[in-house]
This record gives sequence, C-alpha cells and structure tokens, in this order.
Amino acid sequence: MADRMKDLLARDIEALRVDVLKAGVLNAKALQESAESHVAHLHGVLRETRELHEASFQVVNDTIGFAKLLYGHANIAESEQARRAALAAIDRLAGLIGHCECREAVASS
Repeated sequence: MADRMKDLLARDIEALRVDVLKAGVLNAKALQESAESHVAHLHGVLRETRELHEASFQVVNDTIGFAKLLYGHANIAESEQARRAALAAIDRLAGLIGHCECREAVASS
C-alpha cells in the first residue's frame, strides 16, 4: 500500500481515537456517527477481509456501547472501562491497516 494512503488511513483512525478520548455527555450521540463514518472510509479504500470486517464491527460496537453509557450517565468506572475497550478495538483495527490491500491495487492486478 502506498505510503500516502497509509498516512491518510492512519489519520482517519487517529481522528476516531481522538473523538473517543475527548467524548463526553454532550457529544456522546455524535460518537456513533463518527465511528461509522471512519470505518466506512476504511472499507471504501481497503479490500474487504474477514479480519478487517471483524475489527471494524468491534470498533463500531464498542464505540456505540461507550456512547450509550455516556449518554445514560453511567458511573465513571463503567464508562471509562467502555472507553478503554473502544480504544483497544481502535488500536486493533489500526494494526490491521498495514496488512490490508487497497481496492485500487486489487483492481489493477
């Protein structure tokens, strides 16, 4: 995968990570949209694999779970545990990016 594309995808993942890190009650509803948007961008660029699909699903699922806890005013320990789970899922997804092929590279093969 081209270095430029890796950089763009890494920035996309980092933006999602920042959204999760900075999330609070006031922007909890926006987290789901953010996760879905960033994951959709990855899937638009990368060739679909089982690992990518599973990691992406986990990111969206964990981020939504975290957002629901924030919006529902869950206790701090519970919401922070959910935040850590979402961040761990994002890290796993980020680790896969370097091992995935771009859709363009697959199409031109």
